[in-house]
Formats: sequence, C-alpha cells, structure tokens
Amino acid sequence: MKTELLYELYEITEKNDAPDLATVGMAMLREKHPEITHEEAKEMREFTGRHGQELAAAYPDKEAFEAAVEAGIRADKEAAEQAEQEHE
Repeated sequence: MKTELLYELYEITEKNDAPDLATVGMAMLREKHPEITHEEAKEMREFTGRHGQELAAAYPDKEAFEAAVEAGIRADKEAAEQAEQEHE
C-alpha cells in the first residue's frame, strides 16, 4: 500500500470537494496518476473501506496518516493470519 498515494487520494478528494473517495476521488487520482492499475485502485478502495475512519481522523496530519496506514496494514495482516489459522 503506497501511503503517499492514499494521502493524495484524501487530498485530491478534499481539494475538489468531491462527494466521495472511492469513486469520484479515485477517478481524479487515476487521471493524475495513470500508472495506477485497476488492481491497485481496487486495493486502495478496499483499504479505505476497512480503515476509512482512522485515515480520515488522521488526515491532514501526514505523520498521523502514515501511522494510520501502518496500523491498517498490520490489522489486515493479523486478520489474514487469523483467517488462515481458522481454516487449518
């Protein structure tokens, strides 16, 4: 997960007074960064869906935002490990 792109997603959504992050904000971000693949965009939308409250609370403080992203990555990793253990 690229923290700088997630931050820019929040930034571009706010600056353009876009109604939402996942569709309008993401479209604006992908217009600015055409190198973002459909898969990366999907991962970013899903990540913000799971951790949006924490990310929104941290924004616009870049350090707090980075910490929120790291916490979200850790939480996702732990959830995946727990799900894997339950299937064993």
